[in-house]
Amino acid sequence: MELDNLKAIWKESVSLPAATTQLELEEMLSKKSQSPIAKIKRNLLWELIAVIILYTLTTGYYFIENSGFSIATAWMLIVMGLLYLLYYVQKRKLLKKMECITCEVKSNLSIQLTTLEKYIKIYLWAGTLLVPVIMIFFFVVGYIYMPEAEKAPLQKTPNFLIAYMIVCFVFSVIITLPLYFLNKWYVHKLYGQHVKKLRIILNEMNEVPFK
Repeated sequence: MELDNLKAIWKESVSLPAATTQLELEEMLSKKSQSPIAKIKRNLLWELIAVIILYTLTTGYYFIENSGFSIATAWMLIVMGLLYLLYYVQKRKLLKKMECITCEVKSNLSIQLTTLEKYIKIYLWAGTLLVPVIMIFFFVVGYIYMPEAEKAPLQKTPNFLIAYMIVCFVFSVIITLPLYFLNKWYVHKLYGQHVKKLRIILNEMNEVPFK
């Protein structure tokens, strides 16, 4: 009997840290205002509001201008806004799944957190490459809608066009490099630091398997 009691006590002492860890995780996910996931969702919503206001005002301005160049720019902004909206919807759905405390928390959260980290990396690089993409767009569209009288001399001097493209490329690289570090700080401030907290918690959970 004493041996059986010792075995029972040992099993309880081994399973207690795992149960406590899982309970702490479920408690953390259930806190709608203080959990890392809730903070990411809140920051994502504020960012969406800022994007909607900024893009609406800017797009409206270019449509009011009503020139070929401004209309093309407005449509470019609309496409960019739709791409961001798609990103927002997918990320929002993922965050809602990560708040599910009735699922198999440990395995599901690990997979979903990896997906979230990929989303954030895509967002970082998309924001960084935005400057050279916009510069190329303005160069192409600007050339297309340039008056024929101004375009004719350029067509006769292809070396000038090549030199202009090289200057635009160098200029975009010069801007993109500091933009990368600024964007990296911005993404980390809004999302990265909270994802890092979740990753630390998961790593601690992996050290003690659930029963």
